[in-house]
Order: sequence, then C-alpha cells, then structure tokens
Amino acid sequence: MHFNLGFQTGEGISTKNMPLHLVTDESFLPKHLTLAEVKKLNLDDCCTDMYVKGLILEKWPMHSLANDEKIVKAVIQDQATPEHMPINVFCFGTLAQEFSDSVEKEDLLFLTGFALVKSPTVKYDKRYICHLELFEEKGSTVFVCKHATAAVHEDVTMNSMKKGENQTVEKNLKYAYSKINELKPGMLANIYGVVTFFKHPFLSKGTDYCSTLTITDQTGGKLSCNLFNEKQDALPQIYKTGDIVRFHRIKIQQFQGELRGITNVGFSALTFDGRMGSPVSPRTSSKSYHFSDEDRRIVEQLRQWTMEQSLILEPTLKLSEVQPQQFFDLICQLVAKAEMDRSSTLLKVWDGTKCLYPIHKVQVDGEVLEGNPALIFELQNISVDIMAYDNHTEVAKCLKPGAYVRIYNLHAKLQASTGSDPQSSKCIEFYLHGGTSYGRGIKILPEDCYDVKELKKVLESAELSSNNYLSDCTLLGISSPLNELADNKEKIYTRLERCQEESVTVLTSHQHMEKAPLINVKTCKPPQKFCIRAKVESYEPKRLYQCVKLYCPTCKTLQEVPDEDDIAHVLQEASKKPLNSKLHNMSWYNTVLFDKKNQDVNKIALHFLDFEDVVQDPEKTLILTERVTLNEINQLSRKFGYIILVTSTEEKLTLLDLSAPFLIQGQLRHYGCKHCSDVQDINCLQQLTTHQSWSASTISQILGIHLLHYVFMIKLTLKDETASVDAMLWEEAEKFFKFRAAEVIASEVLQEQLELTMNMLCPKEKNPDTHPWFECCIKSYSSEDQIVSYQIFDTVLAEKI
Repeated sequence: MHFNLGFQTGEGISTKNMPLHLVTDESFLPKHLTLAEVKKLNLDDCCTDMYVKGLILEKWPMHSLANDEKIVKAVIQDQATPEHMPINVFCFGTLAQEFSDSVEKEDLLFLTGFALVKSPTVKYDKRYICHLELFEEKGSTVFVCKHATAAVHEDVTMNSMKKGENQTVEKNLKYAYSKINELKPGMLANIYGVVTFFKHPFLSKGTDYCSTLTITDQTGGKLSCNLFNEKQDALPQIYKTGDIVRFHRIKIQQFQGELRGITNVGFSALTFDGRMGSPVSPRTSSKSYHFSDEDRRIVEQLRQWTMEQSLILEPTLKLSEVQPQQFFDLICQLVAKAEMDRSSTLLKVWDGTKCLYPIHKVQVDGEVLEGNPALIFELQNISVDIMAYDNHTEVAKCLKPGAYVRIYNLHAKLQASTGSDPQSSKCIEFYLHGGTSYGRGIKILPEDCYDVKELKKVLESAELSSNNYLSDCTLLGISSPLNELADNKEKIYTRLERCQEESVTVLTSHQHMEKAPLINVKTCKPPQKFCIRAKVESYEPKRLYQCVKLYCPTCKTLQEVPDEDDIAHVLQEASKKPLNSKLHNMSWYNTVLFDKKNQDVNKIALHFLDFEDVVQDPEKTLILTERVTLNEINQLSRKFGYIILVTSTEEKLTLLDLSAPFLIQGQLRHYGCKHCSDVQDINCLQQLTTHQSWSASTISQILGIHLLHYVFMIKLTLKDETASVDAMLWEEAEKFFKFRAAEVIASEVLQEQLELTMNMLCPKEKNPDTHPWFECCIKSYSSEDQIVSYQIFDTVLAEKI
C-alpha cells in the first residue's frame, strides 16, 4: 500500500506512483489544481487540472467485476458550495483496494485525475447526473483528510502527534453548528438540542425503523424530527427527556407549515445525558465520530441552560414514591418474566425500594416464569408485577432476567374492589398499556449508563426483609397508607389525567406523528394524513347487520347484500322453468333427479362434477343445482363444498340472474357485479374437471364474473374539544376488527362480537364525555364534486379489547 504520512508544505505532494495520500488539509495538494464545483461539472470538461472536495457519506464493500477487476463505490458530498451536492464515486483496480482499506465514513476527500461518466442511477438515487471514475493507471489520486479517524481516537492520536500537528488537526476538525431558530427549509445542518419529547424507535411500514422526537435550544426554537434507519441501533439512543442530541447533516423540510428534521445521506447522531454533573460520554453505535473540547463546552452550556429554565419535569419515580393513578417512568432491574398470551407479558422487576401500598401479584405457574427461582422468592416482598400489552410484548421477548431497563409511562392503577368490603381488596396494579403515546415503551439500559450505576448502588444496599410490612399492618389493625387513601376515594379518581388514559385502539404505523386536533383536520386542504385522539360520539348504521356491503373493485360501486326474501324470490321464479332432459348426464357432469312433495315443482336436478368423488369427499365436490328452494340450498351447502345455481334453456344450462349468488361455498354466498361481468357459457366449467381443487376466484374467472367483495362500511362521528368529524371505517375495517366482513355475514358469534365492540367504543345511553379514548390515523380526500371525506387507516383494536 502506498501511504505518504509526511506532512509537507510549499510545493505540495508528488503524486507519482502514489494513488492515495493521507493529508491534514488542502495545502498539501499540487498547486496547479483548481477546486471544481460538482454542480458545474459537465461531460465535456477537461478534468486534468481539477480536483473535487467531498465528505464521505456512504461507502460500500469492495467487490470484483466479471473480469476480476476490483471496484468500490462511495458517495461524497460536495464541500465546494453551500448546496452540498452528493455525487457517486467509483475506484477501480489497485486504487480500489487502497480506498477500501484506508477510507472511512466522514473522511474528507480531495479527488484528482478522475473521469466524468453519465450516471445511470440518477433517476432513483437523485444524486448528480455524472459520477466520478478513478484508475491508478490513468493518474487518478485520492487525498484523504482523516476527520473521523482522528476524532474517535482523539486522546491517543493527539498525544502521539507533535504539538504543532495537534493544533492543525483540531483546527481542521471544527464543525459549524446552527441554532434551531436559524433553520430554513432545504438546509443541511449541524445542530445541538435538548430533547423535550420522544418516542422509542419502531418498525415503520417499510423495512426501516423510525424515531420521532422534538428538540429545543437556548433560542427557544423547536424542531420536530422524524429519523429513519434500517438498523434500530443507528438511531439516536435517547433514554429520557432532557437528554442532549447532536445531529450532523440533518435535512430541514417544511411540513404543514412547520419545520421538520429528517435523515439524509451521511446523517449521524450523538446523545448525551442532560443532567449536570453526569459524565459527558456520547451514546452512539458508530465506530467513528468527531468530538472536541468545543463540543464538550456546548453540552455543558445546554445542561446549565436546561437546569436554569426548569425545562424538564423529570417523570422518573422510585417504587417507594409511587401514588395510585400516576403515570411515571421506572428505572429497574428485571427479576423474571412470563408470556401470558400473545398480547401480554408479565415482568417482575425491582428498584431496591418498597412501594407504600399493597401490590397486586399476578397468578402465574412457576414453570412459565423465566428467571432464578431462588431470587424470585428472595425478592417477592420488594418486587412488583408489571403487565405489558400489545406492541410492548415484542420488546419484552428480547429481555433477559438481570437486564436493567427503563419503562416509560407506566400506569399505577388502583384495582377495583370485587369483595363485599370495598376497602379490603384495594391494591395497585402496574400496567404498560399498548401503543406509543407519551413515549410509552421499554428501553434496555447498558451497564455503563449513569442511571444504571446509580440503581446498582440502591440495589446493593436494599434490605431484603422477609417480613411484609403491609401484611403486618393488616393483621394488627394498624392504619396503612391505603386506609388513608380510601377516605379520599372520590378525589383519587378525579386525579386521573385524561390525556394519559389508555386508548381502546393501537396505531400500526405513523406513531411518529403528533396528535392533531380535529379542527386542524377539518381546516387543512386535502389530501392530508393525521393522527388524532378523540371519542366516538355516535356511529351508523345502528343496525350493524347493515354495515356489511358488497363492493366491486373494478367499477368502485357499493351495493346492499341481498336479503333472504330477495334470494328466495329469484329461486322461486327460476323453479317455474321446466327441466331439459337433453342436458342431463353430459360428458363432464352426471345428473341426479330428486322428487319433491311440492305439487308445483315435482323434481329438482343436481349435476355433479367428478361424480366418483362424491362419496369419498363431498366437501370438495362442486354441483350445479336446478329448481331448488332457499331452504334446500341451505341443506345442500352443509354437505357439498361448492354449489352453482343454474337453470335450463332449450340448448344449454345457464346461470341464474346475478341478483342471486352465483356460487355458494358453505355458509358463504358469492355475488357477481352486474355491470362489469361478461358471463360465459356454463360449459366453460368443464375445464374444472381436471383440477384437484377449486376456489371462488377460479370459478368466477372461468365464468367471466367480476367477484363482489364483502366489506365493512361504518361511519364514526369522532369528537374532541375542538371539533367533530365523520370518518369512514371501510378499506381497513377488517384489519381494525381483526375478522372479515364475509365471516360476519355467516357467523352469529361474530355478529355478537361486532355489536359488543361497537357498544364498547360508543356505549349506549351514556354521556359521550365518558366514552373511551379512540386514537387513530385519519386521511382526508376530495371527491370529483369537491366533497371532503375522511377515512380511518393504520389502526386496530387493542388486543385486550
């Protein structure tokens, strides 16, 4: 490898036979070179006396082409102009090997002797229209200023270098930081800020994780940030509000009239504890980063400012400080855990202090508990049981007993009395409700974390007495804190903070969006997407069996599901047509006639496809029926898997009118769209005799029928303090209820479940203010006649509901 480690001045560095050089700044480049702006590069340019200055944003592993030539790709960000245009760079041959071994993300490069080639990827990567190609054989040279490497090993490197060299490196490693109130749309900025709000990283609809937070600084400006990365650990490691973050190369955009920060190529982040006196140690998953004495000074200034402003109200409590009905953060150690069902997990934790109130203990089989039985027994009087629901069960699965965790927005709920003595069974239950509102979640803390070090001191000094103080109080008749609490029962329940009551729904995406008042939803020009928190004031239709409709995805029309009387009428009219014996027992079906007692219709015909299989597996058999009543259809559907309703003409069998179901599959009736269907000859079904199985979609396709889909169509009137909005639960209603509309039509159990669910969302004969909270994603859109409508999406019922 050709490395020139000498720091030269004056005439610059000779580039002969040296494709890659380590330098400290631009003064070491040959003097005849001129800095080129990426945005002004053209394919016709002569690049002999030019150099491009760029910061490494991304670098891919080296690989070999078909001819075994080595190649490595990188993206650099132009440093010659404020626009910071990104451009692709490709190194080939021996230069690729040296580039791969020596160059890292955040290094500053000076590239000479390159060739300009039209970029084939500009349409989707949105980088410059040309890319740079470098070959050692063609005189290409790469000068590297090791920003990141010098910074990450600052203590070692600075001591090992001469004093003069140290000063040079520090000077060249200095970053410029913007104040939050100075940010403008389109900027690519370096900023510091104090976290005032955040949500834990969650998996977005795509493959990336998303983290959402709001930061502020001494200017009073605020910036909401939506950060994405395919690796969860690469996102800022925020433990609590008050933490300090440093973002490099965050992109500023305008969204709904407010500035938003989003990740950009080359984005990096550091996080610091925001408390005065705690170590100034960055949290990051990056192996290389720049951190100087100037950065340390900025962090200390923000800590001092945060303390003086009383900006952060610390929500963390010890178990000994917890009062009923509080929402709080808890730093603790996991003693044991147990998966109760697919939507809930039990966590046994302790923090070295004892709760002043009786604690509800969850009954669980010892064999299910994951943890040390001896330790569980030893800590039984000082540990508490926490039930984690819905999305938090995924994080809980990753926890190991002994882990140190911070649990956010934990609810200390006063258990309802079930006995004859309302005071005898009062105790506290701990719940981590589903969803991510108010930063709700679980965070695993590393052992070198300041909070964990403080927790360990408490745990080591904790008294693990086997005597239960509260039990003793009860036995001796001594007044306990809970007895005093019972005297103020009404006051306790009015202390419930409405904004933190649990919602009966869970968002499956867009958790990073802040909750919008309904007045904003109504006044913003569509199309828009919002997250809202409201209550269901009413819903339609009141007769819930009417909420299931038939929908044609082709012509986008809705129609009512035909009722029993309508179907019976169609079948009665069809039964008046005589049977045609010439159409019986054809090559692809066999016909069986049955006598009926009815004087008007004395025979019905059943035509069996693949007759030999009837006895063996009737549930998979397809039959064509003529002159049957609705009652007879219901009886036949219990025995045969697929039934098609037909009638005879002089020449062939034909389907009944599409007002009736064209196919009956068990209890499910399939309908076709009259407008879109081009019904084919019934003889087309002959090809099914070669199939081992059938489906409704296969049969409808053969018959030229556009299948109608069962869908829910429910209008919810949502109301908050600012306005009310009528929103449709439609396209994603099946995901919301977690069962299909087609199943509801055929199942009385699901019909009852649907009614119970709606009564829970909107209780009858109750003040709407007492209805449960309903969080949802809602989108607005306009029809052709400019009528604005709203639809609920990316929302499901909470598992426990």
